[in-house]
Amino acid sequence: MATTVLRPIAMATRPPALPYDAAMERMRFAVLDVETTEGDPTRGRVMEVAVLALNGSDERLRWDSLVHPRCRVPRFMQRLTGIENGMLRDAPYFNETVRTIETLTQDRIVVAHNVRFDMTALAHEFARTGLVFERATLCTERLGRRLLPHVEHFNLGSLCRYFGIPLVGAHRALADAEATASLLKMYLEHFGADAVMSSVVPITRAIRA
Repeated sequence: MATTVLRPIAMATRPPALPYDAAMERMRFAVLDVETTEGDPTRGRVMEVAVLALNGSDERLRWDSLVHPRCRVPRFMQRLTGIENGMLRDAPYFNETVRTIETLTQDRIVVAHNVRFDMTALAHEFARTGLVFERATLCTERLGRRLLPHVEHFNLGSLCRYFGIPLVGAHRALADAEATASLLKMYLEHFGADAVMSSVVPITRAIRA
């Protein structure tokens, strides 16, 4: 909503905040995780997605879904994630979920552990549907390296153990997204919003990453 500001000489109206600025001001996050059929996000197909929408530390809604990858899941990824080919038989294709993901992340800062992986995987899937996926991002792994330089390992499991965050069902999208959201809340609680938000990568830089 536009805000009217009285000035000594004239009245001026400030334009509404851009989505990135609004997300920064309101600390609006979309914590997400994707599971893919391969370790290379440019080649692997998304087979599970989870998104938790947070306003600050408060969760507003959540959504998760298996996604039919249009290919068979390699045995290694089945063992890692527990997602078997039979589980995906009746799952929606990505083009059936793309609008939900787009809506849930709109005007929010995408947060993920190793966010570059998740954004790359999603960007490629969006491109296959003829759409573009561009969001400001925040990486909880990079935040850990900056805020906790004394910690030996920065994978999600290690940082969860450091803060005493339970992580049950690792390498499933919802479990990892929940753990990442808890990790984000710990960063906000222990280091403050300024320290956390200073690591947000704006859209223009996130695209080039």
